This record gives sequence, structure tokens and C-alpha cells, in this order.
Amino acid sequence: MSNVKVVLKKDPAQLRGATFITGFRTIGEVGYLATRHLALKRNMERIGYVVTKYYRDVAFLDEYGLATPFDIFYDNEKHLIVLLNHILPFQREWNDFAASIIKWIKKISINNLILIGALDKRYKMGNENLKWLKTSKCQLSLDYPQLDKQLLMVGPLALFTLHSEIEDLSAIVLLPYADRERTDPAAAATAIEALNKILGLNVSVDELYEEAKRIEEDLQKQMELLQRELARGGADRVYM
Repeated sequence: MSNVKVVLKKDPAQLRGATFITGFRTIGEVGYLATRHLALKRNMERIGYVVTKYYRDVAFLDEYGLATPFDIFYDNEKHLIVLLNHILPFQREWNDFAASIIKWIKKISINNLILIGALDKRYKMGNENLKWLKTSKCQLSLDYPQLDKQLLMVGPLALFTLHSEIEDLSAIVLLPYADRERTDPAAAATAIEALNKILGLNVSVDELYEEAKRIEEDLQKQMELLQRELARGGADRVYM
């Protein structure tokens, strides 16, 4: 029996045929940054929550009010559902979390899933900024290179993809290249730009690129400070 519960404040019949979007705070936190940006910029309505057995003891105020670990948003105009995962579930719950959400999606007849993750940019070989893959039931084709064969996906997004395949659901996985050592808003912007194309949206990514520029400037300042420190004479340096 599943220990994951979807608490919905809206009639599930109104969600029939919607597109479901989610991502996680994994490489570059891209999935989280992109889904949060989308929910806020589209001014989506929060319609529910996901509650687990080992529910994380975290609450805070976000732009839309009191945030729970796993908030569900709905865009009535574009018929989109966004599961915003502010934190990762405990690893022991990853499979149950993914399987339960996918079964719920199938039960209420959601048509398509878009899952947002990232690839480690250290292994980028060409000029592409994003790769993708899809489940067997997905009929869509994107103007991006597909993920190379035999490359492994791991973590909660992989489980969402696997359970989508098992349940015969149409799912696309967007994987922009990102910096795994820090948050990467530029990679999240790449994901949003792909969503704009797929869904006919016009969500601005200016703020994400501005945040990416600020992070780069901060890193550059830190590097310059480090270089100046290393250039100093050894007599006044202390090693521990």
C-alpha cells in the first residue's frame, strides 16, 4: 500500500487532458528552478499538495504564500499542472513517490508529462544546450538531439520516467546541460525556452539569465580574491 497521498482542492475531472510538468533539485537545481519560475510567471493557482509517510518538516513563505514541500499548481488557461518539489523526498520514498504520482496522473486521465532534469555540462561534446528523450507512447518530436544511448539517468526523475513507460503514458524528458556544482539558472532558462516551444507559451526568462550573470560575477570576484591571496608572499600566510 502506498504511503504517498495527493491532497487536491479541485475537482479532478477539470484536470482531464492536462499536461503535467515537474522536476527536482538535482544537477544545477534545474528542474526546481524551471518549474518554480513557470508556476510564478504564469501566476498559477495552487490546487493541492503531496503528502508522504516521511513528510519533510520544512515550511516557509514563498511568493505565493506558505509553501509546503510538494505543492501542486494549475494553469487554467493553458491546462497545465505543475508539481513544485521544493525539496527532495527522502531517498527511501523516491520509488513510492514516483509510482504513486504516476498512477494518480493516469487515474485522472492526464494526457502528457514533461519532466525536467539536467545533464552534467562537463560531459558536453557538441554545441547543443539540451538533449531529450521520450517514452514509447509519446508521439512528439523535438528539434533537439536525443540523449545518447546507454547514458544512465538516475534519481527521482528517472523513476518518474520509468513508471511513465510502465503505465503507458506519454512523457518527454528535457535535459539541458548544467553546472552540477551550483545552481544554474541559465540551464533552467534553456528548459523554459524549450517549454515555450512545446506548449506555445511566452514565459520570459530574463530574470533567470540575470541571476545566472550575477552568479558568474560573484564567482569571478571569489576567483580574483583567491588569486590575490595566492599571489601574496608565503611569510604572512597560515596553513592549517
